[in-house]
Amino acid sequence: MQVYSVKEISDYIQNTLKRDPILANVWVEGEVSNYTKNISGHIYFRLKDDKALISCMIFKTMSLAKTINLKDGDKVRIRGSITTYAGSSTYQLLVKECEQSGKGDLYKKYLELKSKLEEEGYFSESNKKPITKYPKKIGVITSSTGAAVNDICRTIKRRYPICDILIYHCVVQGEKSAESIINAINYMDDQNCDTLIVGRGGGSFEDLNSYNDEELLMKIYNAKTPIISAVGHENDFMLSDFVADLRASTPTAAAELATSDFGELKSFLDESYIKINKILSNRFADERRELDYYNKQLEFLGPKNLIQNHIENLSLLKKNLINSYDKNLRNKHNEELNIFHKLNLLKPDKLIELEIKKIDEIRIDILKSVLSNISYKKLELKSYKETLLHLNPRTILEKGYAKVIKNEKIMASVDDIELNDKLTLIMKDGKVDALVEDKEKFNE
Repeated sequence: MQVYSVKEISDYIQNTLKRDPILANVWVEGEVSNYTKNISGHIYFRLKDDKALISCMIFKTMSLAKTINLKDGDKVRIRGSITTYAGSSTYQLLVKECEQSGKGDLYKKYLELKSKLEEEGYFSESNKKPITKYPKKIGVITSSTGAAVNDICRTIKRRYPICDILIYHCVVQGEKSAESIINAINYMDDQNCDTLIVGRGGGSFEDLNSYNDEELLMKIYNAKTPIISAVGHENDFMLSDFVADLRASTPTAAAELATSDFGELKSFLDESYIKINKILSNRFADERRELDYYNKQLEFLGPKNLIQNHIENLSLLKKNLINSYDKNLRNKHNEELNIFHKLNLLKPDKLIELEIKKIDEIRIDILKSVLSNISYKKLELKSYKETLLHLNPRTILEKGYAKVIKNEKIMASVDDIELNDKLTLIMKDGKVDALVEDKEKFNE
């Protein structure tokens, strides 16, 4: 019985694959997922169909690595060779050539329809209906099970809580999705909504392609209710975005565009109320001043007022004479007091008393400053202590969290973990070794 080393078996498998005429130069078609380009420049991704997947890689030294531009969801045809990695006994497809598959035809139809609609004026700004700033009712057309509807409703209720929200559940991808969305618009267009939000969360180009359906685009264009298109993420542009009255980069952004900020509106109304009251108060004050002016004019022109003026003038002259006499006496008295005070200030005991008073004031100011500085430093130390306690990793572990380690590296995503991987879980009071039997990735 001959016994082989692990290295010898790995080399044998690799040589067998190299000699296989099919596996050495094979075309494979599938959908791209987990596309990444690491720091070193190598490109890694997976090619999958509905039943299986295969790991793929492109070395940074290959010319294809400088020109390839893929993203998750792309359907491609790839030519390459099956190789093995002896370090982990895995096989992978070393990619040498890549071309678009299903998406190529789909994207071509997208561009053709876009060009056609643009020429016919469906994208013209002059045909778009304005979005009201203060809606009473907003219709939302999307899947009631997706994250988009929650994001939209939460944003509307936060920004404009006095608005009603009418939700129509529809299918947002697949063969019947366009028909489902059309039925939703037909219904919601008769519900007296101020604005309709039509959209969904992110996905591949194929997942979002329902919003490129020509019949659906005609329905959006001819709807009497203003429509905001909110399909996918920032970089996703479906034809519904161009035909609709307004395009939002995300469902959350659509909710923001469809509403005014209630807090800002309330502040504006409060400020307007204050301004109006101020304007009215100023107007009334101006009217009162004008009436007072005319009343004084009437009094001034009367004979009684003339006699009274002469009496007041005589009284004023008498008063001025008395004041002038008194003022002269007071001035003389003040001059004598000033001379007396100056003489007193020249005494040494008075000068010493003034200096002691100044020193006491300085000592009190210094004491206040020291006490204030000590109090500030105490608060500053307390803040540093709380910050350090918050940043202490053990605090996080105390809450029931655990740090997942694989091959001495911290794992942050289920995509980095495979079945039968050995993991180490670091907890607040020790560690646990675990074997992965199953995994599930949550929808974002």
